[in-house]
Amino acid sequence: MQMETVSLRDSDIRSALRQRLQSIHAAEPDTAIIDELSLAQGQARVDLAVVNGSFSGYEIKSDRDTLNRLPNQRAVYELCFNTITIVVGSAHVAECMDSLPAWWGIWEAVPQAEKSVDFLERREPKINDRISPEQVVQLLWREEAASALKAEGIEVRAKATRRELWRALVEAFSPEELFKIVRERLRARGDWRSGPTPFRGGGLSRSAANSPHSRMNRNWLLSLRSPGPPN
Repeated sequence: MQMETVSLRDSDIRSALRQRLQSIHAAEPDTAIIDELSLAQGQARVDLAVVNGSFSGYEIKSDRDTLNRLPNQRAVYELCFNTITIVVGSAHVAECMDSLPAWWGIWEAVPQAEKSVDFLERREPKINDRISPEQVVQLLWREEAASALKAEGIEVRAKATRRELWRALVEAFSPEELFKIVRERLRARGDWRSGPTPFRGGGLSRSAANSPHSRMNRNWLLSLRSPGPPN
């Protein structure tokens, strides 16, 4: 008897991927996993971002999705992430292997029994050498950018715009120093929106912002704040 072909939904893959990433980073207390992180002032939104000593993006394309938006997403992702992995249904594997740069990682999401999902690494991600400080710095809120400058003893005008602060940061810090600042601020934010939230490796996968786990997660993340955090 032939088995029925299962078409995975985005939500199926997302839940399983979050659990897989939690498992991978469970022993790393400085790791935050963030759902739907907005990039380039809203030009793109990556499905999952892993923030620790590096900055890794994971984009999901189920068999029910098209790849129509991928070129625009790719243009943004490649300026922001140290590594990028696309997680796709089986129908998209061949096209992604052919069209994406060799340094993009490719995971195939494979349906298993009882609605579970497994992942096959079709291609290992490699380090991206196209990261742009001008793009990465835009992940910082105005208060975070001002705080980072003040911590370095750099005067900040009260009415300075985000763009002015971002420009000052790019001029004041090396790319490596700037990327470290951005990663630290992302990890220190806690719950800044409802729905999917950043969480510690090994924690629960999803919770509302007012749930007990979410409050616990927020307290843990706030404990990672570097000196001089934003109010």
